[in-house]
Amino acid sequence: MWARQGPRSPRAALLALGVAGALAGCVSLTPKQRETLEDVRRFADATAAAYNVSRIRVNVEPGTNLGIGGRYRQGNFYINVAMLDSRNLSSLVAHELAHYVLGHDMPVAGASMAQFQLAQELRELDANAKAVEILMRVKGMSEKDAVGTVIAHLRGAQRVVERGGPLTPGHRTPAAEIADLLARYPGNE
Repeated sequence: MWARQGPRSPRAALLALGVAGALAGCVSLTPKQRETLEDVRRFADATAAAYNVSRIRVNVEPGTNLGIGGRYRQGNFYINVAMLDSRNLSSLVAHELAHYVLGHDMPVAGASMAQFQLAQELRELDANAKAVEILMRVKGMSEKDAVGTVIAHLRGAQRVVERGGPLTPGHRTPAAEIADLLARYPGNE
């Protein structure tokens, strides 16, 4: 807690709140994480160029226990700091970039809660499939390697769910998402 002598002007109070809010969003990165973040930004830039869309901003967020490794919102990709050390980073980044390329920030207008949930689940399935395409097109992976990369990530998420971890909001179970991906890319088990 900050202690201050004397009265504080409203302007100074607002400035202090703004600085505190900005600092709360800051994340300390190790040199290795900073290097990895630059790799993620290069991947994002290459994806934007490959799909002829505007560059996307890449931001790092503090870790959470909500099962969210990253998220795409309104031209921004937010990555959980813990993911910078994950072997599933390429899959996660490709998945979130897929949301961007597919234009998934458009709201589902006039939908009931059940319709919204279904629409969101379908967006996640489409993002998994587009992630495979992005890994092939931008990273130069074979289809088999790209599918395997996304499935490895989903299998890790399935193990977390089986141990009682949270299901990532808007997603079906990872096992159901794996089945959908294999149906879209048959012969890649």
